[in-house]
Amino acid sequence: MSWLVLLLLLVGVGLFWKYPALRRTWYWLPRRGLVAFMYHHIGVLTDPTEEQYPFTISPEMFEKQLLFLKQHGYTPISEDTAVEAYKSGKSLIEKPVLLTFDDGHADNYTALFPLLKKHQVPALIFLITDRVGTPGYLTWEQIKEMQQSGLVRFGSHTCSHRRLRSLPDEEIKQEVVNSKRVLEEKLGTPVYSFCYPFGAGGFDKRVRPVVLQAGYLLDFSTKKGINPWPWKGKSSLLRAFPRGGESLWEYHLQLTRGRSRL
Repeated sequence: MSWLVLLLLLVGVGLFWKYPALRRTWYWLPRRGLVAFMYHHIGVLTDPTEEQYPFTISPEMFEKQLLFLKQHGYTPISEDTAVEAYKSGKSLIEKPVLLTFDDGHADNYTALFPLLKKHQVPALIFLITDRVGTPGYLTWEQIKEMQQSGLVRFGSHTCSHRRLRSLPDEEIKQEVVNSKRVLEEKLGTPVYSFCYPFGAGGFDKRVRPVVLQAGYLLDFSTKKGINPWPWKGKSSLLRAFPRGGESLWEYHLQLTRGRSRL
């Protein structure tokens, strides 16, 4: 019997290796709930071996994704809507989607922002406060312009983007609290959302309580999946990760399964 199990296992591994489609999640049962998408760059990269290729969505594909949402009855929601649903515990929105962008790269202004305005779609961008105004990142002027549009809200991605679980307690607190203070001073509005760098800390008993005690209401991990709606705050928000080079079919899997591949 053990030989038979081993043989079946080897056959399964061989099939998964030979046929990439089997490594996609199309055979999982669809789920409903809040889909929080995790993006980084909007831009053009053609070499799949480049480090940022998986994190870069072309403007053309991102626009196709926005149209796909509209055509299939999804509602892109703002941070304000997510916070309201969390506080009230109810929402009439049936297929909510939250577009989130990590790090605050400069292309979020040059490539993303025009598409958000064109389609009137809201987004949430997580800023690394120490990097604002440095090469490759958003400036405070750009951030304020995006905020004033009413389409873009900003959350914290810490001060320096270090792995929080690797830090002493006091440094964790500094990264979490100081970034919130800087953002609120610069933007003149409460900051409700926090994103864990590398996802480290989203499910950590030492890190997550510091984030909640600092006054954040929504905290985002990098763990894949779809969230209950309205979200109850029992654990960090899961996110789906559309990768560079993926098709709209794979985007559909992200929307309905929380991930496109195993």
